Amino acid sequence: MAKACDHCNPNNENEKCTSPTSPTSPTCIRCSRLKTVSTAHHTKRMKYRSSSKSPDGRDLEVPNVASQQPSSNENESDVSSCSSSQRSFSSSPPRVDEAWTPETPDFLVLSPEKLLAAPNNFQTTSDALRTVMDVETFTFIHLPFMFGGSFVPISQKTVYVILQLCAPILTEGYLAFLGLMTNYQKSLVVRRHEPDMLKAAKGLQRLRSVKIAHHYDAACVLFLGQTMYVFNVLTAPYSSTAHSIVRSALMSAKPWIPKLLQAPVMDTVTMSPILIDTIECLVHREIPIIRLDPQRRVIIDRYGGLCATLLPHLYDICKCSNALKINTPAVGSKSYSAIHDQLDEIEDIIRRWRPQTMTGLFENYGQHAVLAMVTQANVYRLAALLILHRLRYPLGVEDEEAHKLANGIFSELTFFAKAAVNVKDSSALPVVFPLTMAMLEINGPGEDLIERLASPFTAQSASAWRLHDFVKVARSSREAGFEGLWFDLVDSHLRVAVPP
Repeated sequence: MAKACDHCNPNNENEKCTSPTSPTSPTCIRCSRLKTVSTAHHTKRMKYRSSSKSPDGRDLEVPNVASQQPSSNENESDVSSCSSSQRSFSSSPPRVDEAWTPETPDFLVLSPEKLLAAPNNFQTTSDALRTVMDVETFTFIHLPFMFGGSFVPISQKTVYVILQLCAPILTEGYLAFLGLMTNYQKSLVVRRHEPDMLKAAKGLQRLRSVKIAHHYDAACVLFLGQTMYVFNVLTAPYSSTAHSIVRSALMSAKPWIPKLLQAPVMDTVTMSPILIDTIECLVHREIPIIRLDPQRRVIIDRYGGLCATLLPHLYDICKCSNALKINTPAVGSKSYSAIHDQLDEIEDIIRRWRPQTMTGLFENYGQHAVLAMVTQANVYRLAALLILHRLRYPLGVEDEEAHKLANGIFSELTFFAKAAVNVKDSSALPVVFPLTMAMLEINGPGEDLIERLASPFTAQSASAWRLHDFVKVARSSREAGFEGLWFDLVDSHLRVAVPP
């Protein structure tokens, strides 16, 4: 009796598998008509097309999934460098940015119960690889950190590559992240488990001790840093250590980041830490680890969207703000005037800034994702102008301009909320920072937007509500006659992370 192809699995009551189109073809008639890639067995395997070069000119090779499965104790190896974990493979491995088949399914209609097929207790590298290899499970766990399903294939490949090459370093931290994220899905039938704090602690230990000898090591460190950042934000919401995790990863990988930026496939792991660090530094008046210099290509990132070309200007704001904080030059002095002249120049650049785009944007990413990315870019630009304004004037002074910028942020987010009302997916909208900046200025609209933009995945809205405590402190301080900058309240009253 012929086996059903994986697309027409007999467990799917709504689809029936018909006979193959030819005796040698594993694709049934139905799948051929629908142009659906399928195989005559139930185990999904990854296939690839085309090729690419790594940042240093060598092929970025991906181990063959079918021929290599990691052992259960692989993550126990005490290896200080990820590079030493690379293995030889008998078959010719595919390359890193080749297309995957089967194609990513329509994540809007997937059943969340698919997660029940995943391990409830993630323990080994094999558990992690199984999760990464399954498109549906990977999508549900990682989609809250992407603007839409169009970013899933490239992210899936990147994570798979790093996990295969750097398993001894990455495994514990990534498993802790996977276990935690199964508690943030839409489905009510997924059993809840306590966060694996032991694995997370081991992940942090690996992050501190890893020695980078290869660009994959640097990519591993950056990915581990952001997964541990998310774990910290979700499990220790009133801890102030999350930012230090990302900064540690960026400091370790800094010499390798220019090389990683040459490979678009690595945007998945490079852009988010840079964005997180830059935003935290804007609020804390610190200097970010990385200034993202202009690139030859257009960067469209799963989490940073279209904001890559804005990040250098945000870095420059941080540098000026830090100088004003550390040196506190006297008003009217030469150094004071020089810094404010720089702020004026940055403001002029940001007022004229528009995100870089590319042809076929809607075709490649979809209408919802493009709207979300454009919204993010617009509100980040307004938030940057608002930061510049409040570096010059304390709360209660020159409020008219501040209110104009804050209302612009509210207007952009309200438009998006109305346009996305019927969107069912729980993809990312990283606007916690600009929304908080606007809420410092005006009462009411921000609180309503947090409710309206909250999705079944609640991490971002939860972060916004935690930051609301600081917003209330700033508002009450202003009403009590506080005459300083709101930045002056950060060290004493802000005890939570400020995610993008």
